[in-house]
Amino acid sequence: MAENRQPSLDPERQLIVNSLFSDGAEDPVSPTHSSGTESLITYCKVSEDTGGGNSPTVDRPFGIGKTNSRIDVKIRYLLVTIVSKNGKVQKVQLHKAKKNPNDTFSIGRTWQLEQVRKIESVDNVTFVITISKPYCWSTETQGEKDVFLSQLLKTFRKHTKKSPKLINFDNEILAEMKSPSTPTKPVIQNETDSYNVAASLQERLANANKSSSSLRSLNQRNGRSTPNLTSGAQGSDTNSVHHHTEDDELKEEELSLINVGELLNDFDWKGSGNAAALEERLLNELAALEAANIHAMVESDDRIHSVIEQIDNAIAELDNMDQWLSLYTAELNSMGDDIHHIESQNRGLQVQTANQKALLSELDRLIQSITLPEQVIQILFKESMDTVQGIQNIEHVAAQIKRVLETPFDESTRQMMAIKEKLETYNFHCKNFCSRFYEYMRMIFQFQAETLISDKSRGPRHNSLTIQDHESIVENLSKYRGLSLWMKEMDPKRHLEIQSLYVISKEPIYKKETKEYLSQMRHLLSKRELAEEATYVFSAALNQSGRASLSYGYANWLTSESTKPPWEFKDGGGGKLPPEEAFDHNLLTIIPLVVNEQNFIVDFFHLKKYAETKKEDRNIEDVRMQNKLTEHMEKLFSFLPEELSSFVDYGCKHDNIQVIGMIASLEKYMHANEKIGQDYVVRMLQKVRLHCLGKFEVFINDQLKAIEETKVTTKKRKGIVVFMRIFPRFVERIEHSMIESEKLEMRSIVNRAYERIVKTMFECVEAIAKDADSPVDDKEQLNAHIMTLENMHYFYSEIRSRRINILEPFMRYAKSSYDKHMEAYAKAMVRRPFGKLLEFFEGIESLLRTNTAPEEVGFRIQFNKAALKKVISQYPGKEIKKGLDSLYKRVEKHFKEEEGGRLLQVVWHAIEEEVIRNHERFTLIINKCYPNANITLEFSMDDLLGYFSEIARSH
Repeated sequence: MAENRQPSLDPERQLIVNSLFSDGAEDPVSPTHSSGTESLITYCKVSEDTGGGNSPTVDRPFGIGKTNSRIDVKIRYLLVTIVSKNGKVQKVQLHKAKKNPNDTFSIGRTWQLEQVRKIESVDNVTFVITISKPYCWSTETQGEKDVFLSQLLKTFRKHTKKSPKLINFDNEILAEMKSPSTPTKPVIQNETDSYNVAASLQERLANANKSSSSLRSLNQRNGRSTPNLTSGAQGSDTNSVHHHTEDDELKEEELSLINVGELLNDFDWKGSGNAAALEERLLNELAALEAANIHAMVESDDRIHSVIEQIDNAIAELDNMDQWLSLYTAELNSMGDDIHHIESQNRGLQVQTANQKALLSELDRLIQSITLPEQVIQILFKESMDTVQGIQNIEHVAAQIKRVLETPFDESTRQMMAIKEKLETYNFHCKNFCSRFYEYMRMIFQFQAETLISDKSRGPRHNSLTIQDHESIVENLSKYRGLSLWMKEMDPKRHLEIQSLYVISKEPIYKKETKEYLSQMRHLLSKRELAEEATYVFSAALNQSGRASLSYGYANWLTSESTKPPWEFKDGGGGKLPPEEAFDHNLLTIIPLVVNEQNFIVDFFHLKKYAETKKEDRNIEDVRMQNKLTEHMEKLFSFLPEELSSFVDYGCKHDNIQVIGMIASLEKYMHANEKIGQDYVVRMLQKVRLHCLGKFEVFINDQLKAIEETKVTTKKRKGIVVFMRIFPRFVERIEHSMIESEKLEMRSIVNRAYERIVKTMFECVEAIAKDADSPVDDKEQLNAHIMTLENMHYFYSEIRSRRINILEPFMRYAKSSYDKHMEAYAKAMVRRPFGKLLEFFEGIESLLRTNTAPEEVGFRIQFNKAALKKVISQYPGKEIKKGLDSLYKRVEKHFKEEEGGRLLQVVWHAIEEEVIRNHERFTLIINKCYPNANITLEFSMDDLLGYFSEIARSH
């Protein structure tokens, strides 16, 4: 498509020009616009890959370079155009256009020609042009590719004065493209180009006319006649002049141009005329000439009429033959239907005969397969079920009957009289045997139960705290497991009745043995004296001392330290157990019995374990089995939650704190049985746990009430409150029950109880310290500091040694309260020996806070140098020493009741630091406000340190 053709011989080029580059185009997307006129230089029809790949070696149109790959391609047109204005070239562009269904063209992409960076020749028809990215196109022929790329490169060099990078081009082609003398065929682009060509033709015609006269004179001199050049339209028989020189070739070219000029004159066309109109007239003339030539050829040959007549005769014969063939086809089709019908009837008779033979054979086989000998049937009713061999014989016969009854007959076969009678007979025998097996199992269950109940050797003994298992029953019943499965599948209703019989017979045995065992365990419980419980339970301590008043003198019994906590003693000896340990032993004994019984029921009655089935695989049958199993277990052990709760009440009768260890044991066994799918055990223990949690809540509320009802006398509000002394042992006692229970839910419950009790204790300590009913004075405030210091110090030191993480926030609160009251107490006590001195310097500090300059303080009457000297003179070293001795005796009096005197030294050290800090403050104020007065305190820092050292040595 890229060959340079005359416009009259390339209609596709004319369509491109008319659609995109016509002068009258008003389409706003047309390339022709006010900025200049755009003319087509050359074009090329190409195929473009639409598969998304641009690499010439991976995804090429028409599968080039890649075999057995399906690549979608689309047809596009590459157009090289030039935009000129007022005869000057503005820019050269490369368009990519597509052909529309209505034979018009539209431009999809446009690039400036100077954007072309690289041109690669892939093969004979494929090339890649790299602009912003590689674009791979393919032409239909190699000639189209070579002509288009040649024209593109020449245009590129002409207008950009440079050349793109060329890859895979032959040296000969490159030399031809680079050679400026390479002749090119004239290209007629559009009307503007036609005008330029016409002007060139006129110029050459003028030159040819000038040389025609010289040619005639030359021929006359040579004795030859020269034909009239102006009669070119009738010059078809003019003899050509043959010369072998370059002048003769030039003359022939000039004669051809003269003939063209005369032809153009015949069409009244001038250089300024419309080239499109001339082209149209030439095409019309050519079409008319071709039509006339064909008509003349047909008219000139007489044989044409004979040929046409023979063709008509041949057509008539063919029509006749077609009619005969249609008739034969209809006859053959009719005969084929008859033959097919006959064959179908024959096959049907053969199939019917074969089916009747097969039916007779199948009936004989069915009758034989479902027929059992009479002596075999009698085994079900006469064979003994007391021996293993008899049970095996019965199972074998029962399996045969089951096989017969479950034979997969279709509905029509099942309705046959012979089959139906056989199945009804065997169903009758099956039901009779189910009744026999039911009655036999009822007697076995009743006999086993009566035997165990009447066995006096099975009761619990003092030296063997356990419940004996029912292994004898398991061994006796296990041999009937196969018949139980058979009955479940053949008569589910009777199978459920046997399950109920078993549960009813076993429930009295478990009830009797469990009650006897728990009664024996009650006699083994150790009983705690109230005095021992009062050492770690708030409510017991309150009852021991009386509810009216709990004075500090009662705390003497709490100060004694024993080598072993009282809850670790077992009263009375003889193997007595604390209630929480006895309860754990109960669970250790009873729960395995429940688990074993559930496992036996599941195994003997073939109840599929619900817990063993994955959640996504559970169906309605699984849920039904699980509900039935739960129902049996609840009937068997309906008494157990109540009995265990009664044991809890009995065990906590003298020591309610035992319930904590019981709850921990319950949660431990609940967690273990939940892992193995013992749902009933978990639910049963949960009921007992809820009962225990209720008792624990009542116990905690009693402790809170006892703390809140603590009263002290207003005359002596110092010392460690009783509940503060009890709390460390209370915590220690609970933690003793919580050993190895950190991951249980009871841990969180106990932690919340700690929080409630500690908050109540702190609130009560603050309430007692403030004592809102008494008037607030210095003495009362001092007592409040003393009381808070003692209690917070005791709480912090005792709880820190026990390392209970949940109480860390309360330890920090106690430490903060202790520090605050220690500071307040030290300041209050220091004021007694340094009262006037403190008042004087505090007054100066107040004055300085009012933005008074330090040098102005000495000009105030109450703070002048004389006043300063007077105050300082009242506190000589001797008086300071005497005051500190009195102060130590007073502090010692405040904390002499505090056990061990541990807090006294800490408080005195805080007072020492406060005195030293005040001395440094006084010295700083004197230096700041009285810089040149040469006034100092009458006791130095070394004097103070000496006084405190002397006091420490004397005490």
